[in-house]
Parts: sequence; C-alpha cells; structure tokens
Amino acid sequence: MKTIFKYLHLIILLFAIVTTFVQCSDDDSVTDETTEIIDDESTDDETIDSFTLDCTTDDAAQSTNTEIEAMRQAVVDFRNSLSTSLLTEVSVCLDDERFYLWHNTPANDDNRDGITYGDLTNEQLIAFKDILQLFLSTGGYQKVYEITELSEGWLNNVQSNVWDPDFYSIDMFGDPETSGSWGFQLDGHHCVVNFLVDGDNISIVPAFLGGEPASDTWNGEDFDIFSDERDLALNLYNSLSTTELSIASSTSTSHSLEVGPADRNGDPDPYIGTYDYSGFATGLKYSDMSTAAQANLILVMQEYVYNLTDNFADVWWSDIMSNIDDTYFVWINDSGSSPTATSEFYYRIYNPYLWAEFNTEGSTGANSGSIADYNHVHTITRIPNNPATDNGGDYGIFAYMINQDGPKTLLEHYALADHHKTSTMKFDYQLVVSEEHTNEIDIQS
Repeated sequence: MKTIFKYLHLIILLFAIVTTFVQCSDDDSVTDETTEIIDDESTDDETIDSFTLDCTTDDAAQSTNTEIEAMRQAVVDFRNSLSTSLLTEVSVCLDDERFYLWHNTPANDDNRDGITYGDLTNEQLIAFKDILQLFLSTGGYQKVYEITELSEGWLNNVQSNVWDPDFYSIDMFGDPETSGSWGFQLDGHHCVVNFLVDGDNISIVPAFLGGEPASDTWNGEDFDIFSDERDLALNLYNSLSTTELSIASSTSTSHSLEVGPADRNGDPDPYIGTYDYSGFATGLKYSDMSTAAQANLILVMQEYVYNLTDNFADVWWSDIMSNIDDTYFVWINDSGSSPTATSEFYYRIYNPYLWAEFNTEGSTGANSGSIADYNHVHTITRIPNNPATDNGGDYGIFAYMINQDGPKTLLEHYALADHHKTSTMKFDYQLVVSEEHTNEIDIQS
C-alpha cells in the first residue's frame, strides 16, 4: 500500500509540473503585460537612469572651474532624484519659449510651467535650495528665502488658494550631464530668477524680486527684504546737492517698472533683447556727481549685482565699472516731500551692463486695508542688451530669437546687424559674415 501511495504521489507531482509549464507557455502575453505594468508603476517612484533632451542647440564645453563644477554636479544630482514624470515635466531645451514665460501674478498651483515646490519631497526641496545657495550670495539667498517663504507665508494666511510657498515653480533648460550650457528658472509670485551657465559664464538675470509685505513678521521671524536697496538709496538721495537732485528727479507721475514683467501671465518677456534702452540715458550722470554721491551710487548698484555669488559678481562688476561714467540715475518721489523708509518712491539705474529698478507698488486687492502702500515693493535687475555686453544681456548667450528665421541669438543680432557694425562678440560657435555685412550667416559649431 505504501508503494502504491508513493507512486501515486509522484504521478500527481509530475502532472502539476507539466500543467504549470503549459500554462506559462500559452500565456506569455499576460506575463509580459504584468511585467510592463510593474515597470510603469515603478517609474513614478524611482529615479531615472537615463534621460536625454532632443535639442539642436549648440553647447559650450563643460567648465573646469571648480565652483561651476560644484553647481553642475548639484543640479545633476537633483535631476537624478526626480521621478520620470517630474523630470520630463521640468526639462526643456535652451531655446524653448518657456525661458521667457515668467510673470509676477499670484502663482496659484497650476498656472506655471515646470514643477512646483509642492511636487518635491522634503529631501528634494532641500537639495534645490542648496543649489540656489551655490549661485546666490548669502544676502541674495536671504532675500529669496524671505520672499518665497516668509512674505509668501504671510500672504498664505490671507488667501491660501492664491498665495503659497509651495506654488513656486522650477524649469530646467539644457542637460548639465552632457553639456556646458544649461540653466534653470525659479518662477513665482514675487520671485523670478534665471540661473544660467555657459562654459565659464554665470548669470542670474533677469531677476525680478518683490514683496507684499516687504517687511513684517511671519512665524515669529522678522523680515525686511529690501532694507539695503531702500536705505542705501535714501543715503544716495540725501547726499545729492540741490542741483544734482533737480537733474536726477523725474516729473513723471508714474513709478511703474519700465522693463518689468510682461503684462499678463503666459506672455513672453517683452524685453528679451531687442528692446532699445538708449532712451533711458537721462537723469543724473555718474560723471556729473560729487565724490560722495558717486560712492553712494556704487553701494546701491552693488546691492543688485552681488545677489550673485561673489566670484562671478566680481566679473560682472568689472564690466560695470569699465563703463561707470555712462551710468544714469533717476528718482521719482511720490510724496512731494523728503522720502523716508516709510514713504513711497521710485528709482532706476542704467549702465551698459546693469539695469536696476526699485518701486513701491502700493497695496492691492485683499491687502489694501492691511498693508501700507510703501510696504509693497517690486525690483528688477537686468543687463541691457547692447553691443558692448560680450556675453549677452538678459538670458546671456541663451537669448534665442523666438522667430527661428532670424539670427540664432539676440547677441548674434548685435554682432551682425548693419546698424550695430560690430562682430567682436564671444559665441559658443563660430560666425562667418560676408564682407558686405549681409544677413547671410555660416554657423560652424
């Protein structure tokens, strides 16, 4: 009997094995679908091993500068921490129009391109803020922190569906893994900064920084975002003689930013580089100032330039100082009396390598009864695009024409256009121009 049961057990076991083999052979498609589903699900949580952008832009060689390499590696690590969907959503080419579609309207949670702070894990958000600190000086990062977290946190208490620190968005341009030309943009209600790398060149313009309130307390932490831009400018104003003040002062009744954001969200920046700044060579010229006023103007200008980390701000500052005599200062005093830290005023600075504007906007909408008019501030920092700016102005070498039939970059426009009569610019590719200075261009990458 034991022998019979032994053989019966073996027969049953053999039958089970054969049945399983047959089912697996006949159901390969089911097995493949199951595997595919598992793979698809894993991409939502796992990082990407390989991701490439199909871009046709010409790239600079990667920099050997150790500071830039630290920036590049930090961005690469951040990108590698993102899921497939987030990396796909955040990544575009350097000539994509998204570069220029920034604005200062309330961010909401879905009216910006890219990904938002709220899309990131705590670790990813910390990593991104670490990247900001590599590009920005201590003071520059402090301003961004106070704008995006303290002032925006204050506003979140007023209308949480409109203002929220989590609504600030990130766009990333180019591929730092393989190229020396890349960048990213922080875009939101009161903070838009373009962080750009092209070989050994670093830029953060255009940079729009604002605050409503600009000064207050949030979560027990005091903030006064633009104390230096305000107080240093007041020192400059008070150092001007009666004659200097009469030249610097504008009779305009408007104190809106002259080259601020586009009118509406979704519109491209209208000052990408074809904008003519020559009409702003008005007001009090640096070369006509007293020594004391000149020193105070220098301090105001440095406050905007040195939001960028020091070593690269030094390079920018050298270009500014080489053209310092061509700097113009304009002031508008709304109150009709001597300005103070708690009054409304406007000023602008125009240098071939620096444009800086400061204005008090006046409180608006839900905040009109709770925030003083002087406590809503907007600032803009740009580099005017002109033939002297070797590495380009706003957006640097990446200021691509939206019209692809035109010059490859706005910087190239200045090198080739007849009315500029110069081709001494630095490019990450070679330009060959006919002797007749026509628009026929041979690009040799």
